[in-house]
Amino acid sequence: MTKIFDVICIGAALVDMVAQIERYPENDDEVFVSDLKLLSGGAAANTAYACAKLGLKTAFVGKLGRDDVFGLKIINDFNDVKVNTELLKYSDEYRTGSAYVALNKEGDRRIYAHSGAANYLSKEDIKENELSFTSIIFLSSLKNIEPFIEVAIIGKNKKIPVILNPGMLIIEQGFINIKILLEKIDILIISQREFEVLLDLKNKKINPNMVREEADNLFSLGINVVVITKGKKGALILTHGNAELIPPIKTNKVVDTTGAGDAFSAGFMYGFIQNQSFKFEDLKRNVRIGNFIAGKCIEKLGARNGIPEEEEIELE
Repeated sequence: MTKIFDVICIGAALVDMVAQIERYPENDDEVFVSDLKLLSGGAAANTAYACAKLGLKTAFVGKLGRDDVFGLKIINDFNDVKVNTELLKYSDEYRTGSAYVALNKEGDRRIYAHSGAANYLSKEDIKENELSFTSIIFLSSLKNIEPFIEVAIIGKNKKIPVILNPGMLIIEQGFINIKILLEKIDILIISQREFEVLLDLKNKKINPNMVREEADNLFSLGINVVVITKGKKGALILTHGNAELIPPIKTNKVVDTTGAGDAFSAGFMYGFIQNQSFKFEDLKRNVRIGNFIAGKCIEKLGARNGIPEEEEIELE
């Protein structure tokens, strides 16, 4: 079967309002906003943008408000890097979603997300014929998991690898409620905090052996690869019988950590698409590329401004 796309990313496309502040407010407090920017965002949309900038043939599936200002900005920004938008869905009832991001001088952020139309992507919006001509399917951070389950079923039937980067909107629903989705994916990319919440480890003293044992619970569901992103510590790659922590790249200055996980996912998929190998050494290289892209991302404001081009990728 001829593949039209390298990757189809599915999830939320929002507009981020990013406020730069000196400190976070206390209760009944007010802080001065030194700068306010309007940027396209949403986890899956950020990953789609990064994939396209890295040279992958990329399409995006998600729901926007029909002909509203935020939706038009999202489409225009996708067009800048040639993300295919023909598979977008539109709502006549709900507006395009937005996120409100408070960013302090250390580059840490607080996010308040209003999914808007994005969360009303439905099972009925998912068309098998639209997803059949891609090498990878990527799912990320949508509270409504019904369309994700439908997508994952299609991926299994068509033997297309499905990668899930869930985000807290999915993780906070609890292991039992999202198990049906986890059983249908091939690769799970998850942050350290999400891993701990998913497997109820928050109040336990975590060590490497425990992490491997808990990862076995995920492998028993049929997942082949688990990647745990650990921020300044890099990323831990686990497969059946193998585990290794891959250190991060050296960065100049952390300006904004927004989108670092989305950038990592794009870098990992850039590597994976080269050979679609599940060999541990190949997966480790994919993680190194993910770390590189994430490291460049956080050197600039916003989830997309620091994403390098394909020829700028450097691995030691």
